[in-house]
Amino acid sequence: MKSKLAVLKDIMSVIKISNKSDKLFFPLVIIRSLVTASFPFVGIIYSALILDGFIDELSKASIMSLVYQMIIISAILLISRTILNFFCDQKTNLISLKLNSEISRKTLNLDFEQLESQEIKDKISKANQGVLFTGGIGAFINFLGLSIENIVSFIYSLTLVIALFIVGDVSNPDTITKIFNSPLIAIGIIVLIIISVLLNFKIIKKVNKLHFDIYEENIYVNRMFLYLRDSSMDYKISKDVRLFHIDTLLSDKIHETCYKFGKSYGNIATKAGKLFSQGGLMNNFILYIAYAVIGIKAILGLISVGNVLLLVSAVTAFNTAIVQFVNNISTSSTQTKYLALYKQYLDTTTKLYKGTLPIEKRNDCKYEFEFRNVTFHYPNSEEIILNNVSWKLETGKKLAIVGPNGAGKTTFIKLLCRLYDPTDGEILLNGINIKKYDYKEYIELMSIVFQDFKLFSSTIKENIKGGRVGFDDQIIKYLDLSGLKGRIKELPEGINTYLYTNFAENGIEISGGEAQKIAIARALYKDSPLVILDEPTSALDPISEYDIYTKFDKLVEGKTAIYISHRMSSCRFCDKIIVFDKGEIIQSGNHEELLSIIDGLYHNMWSAQAKYYNV
Repeated sequence: MKSKLAVLKDIMSVIKISNKSDKLFFPLVIIRSLVTASFPFVGIIYSALILDGFIDELSKASIMSLVYQMIIISAILLISRTILNFFCDQKTNLISLKLNSEISRKTLNLDFEQLESQEIKDKISKANQGVLFTGGIGAFINFLGLSIENIVSFIYSLTLVIALFIVGDVSNPDTITKIFNSPLIAIGIIVLIIISVLLNFKIIKKVNKLHFDIYEENIYVNRMFLYLRDSSMDYKISKDVRLFHIDTLLSDKIHETCYKFGKSYGNIATKAGKLFSQGGLMNNFILYIAYAVIGIKAILGLISVGNVLLLVSAVTAFNTAIVQFVNNISTSSTQTKYLALYKQYLDTTTKLYKGTLPIEKRNDCKYEFEFRNVTFHYPNSEEIILNNVSWKLETGKKLAIVGPNGAGKTTFIKLLCRLYDPTDGEILLNGINIKKYDYKEYIELMSIVFQDFKLFSSTIKENIKGGRVGFDDQIIKYLDLSGLKGRIKELPEGINTYLYTNFAENGIEISGGEAQKIAIARALYKDSPLVILDEPTSALDPISEYDIYTKFDKLVEGKTAIYISHRMSSCRFCDKIIVFDKGEIIQSGNHEELLSIIDGLYHNMWSAQAKYYNV
């Protein structure tokens, strides 16, 4: 009982989601179901009446009146169904788009930390695949509409099948006539149909369970397949694919995942085929018994020829309506399990405390950030990435962060940006823990170029302004300062030129260095009091990098700036340098101070690259 109530609750939940997207959709589906269910019975009833009219030698006018009535009612229902189909199909597609966009919107609002977790990745995959397997909530509502259509068909056909229960007025009937004139025969047929329906219900339930179990087992395999498919079509990695024969690797892995799918669903098909054949045999056997009873009653003169046509059609419709209703309800019940995965993802709550304290608006940009005894390890890992780090960023000063790979430099920045919260210790802004500040206001304080920055297949202008108001002169100014003045002038559409060819035939391909310059222009355009560059010039040669940092030194004047780079050219422009190694700050000072420590890590790193800077 509990499971049935849970299914009903899930169905109501899905209907609520549908109504939230479009209040007219579900009512229109119900109306369409009523119209569609009524349509065939107009033909069944009027055909029987017309046939009996010919046999009873009714007047031509009476028979034609029945014909006209059938045509008019059928035409009205047909036109109504066509119009309703058009609107329902349109709304199905719109709802699917709306609800699929909800997954994207939810993902955009999750914490960065959550997006990196395996649990959330699986939830996103399940939500997407759950919608994919069912056709979405629009398809689910249509399935409910079919169930309503089955119920209406069942009521219509049951009303007509009652004729089987009517005892004919026969004088001096023999034994066979008495048997077939008894309502017990009709009751027996109905009981057999119900037995067949129950058998089909169990079969469908078993098959749907098999499908759902296989679906859950293959979540990872399906996610892998989608990743491999997208990778095979991603032109950004097409050079590597061809040069390193990764096409063979991708093909083999795609074949392997397809084989796993094929094997899983092949087993289901075999089992489902056996189960459905059992139900089909039982169902057809009962229908043939019903047809035989109707035929014998006609031969014995217990029903008219018109009623033979009517009853054969009604029994067929009665049986079909019940079987389809059971199938649709069972399928809808299974669909709610898939769609529950979609709802579970949308109900995922964020963990990061967003704070409520407003950020003080300061024209002098005096925002002092401080790390106080900060230790951090990533979720589900015990490896310490930052160990008891303390450092105060002086307002208006430029700080360089250097150190070998894996030393904790980028993690330091991620914590500063609140992409993660410290495991221990705290980060302060003007003496107050950053967790207490309004999160959106807090991240407005910083402009960042990460080492793995991304540009989008959109215009250069949109890539730079993002969700902000775009002022063309300012955008061009920062593009010039980042070293793209000449390149932009060459483009016929200037800053309105599309990057890449995904959505524009005249889109341009840009080099890694040009991409980094656009990313730098984007950071500058945000005009925040704290500017952070995390390996922003790795695709540039040392001289170009030197030129960028020289300009940047002027651009960020009066602001607090942080530079992270394996290449040391940025350090000479900075007021302070901190050296990370194994999650700890092991050195700090200015360029000259650190360079004078001969056995220090900074001196070793600088000396190894000095030939690039002695120009």
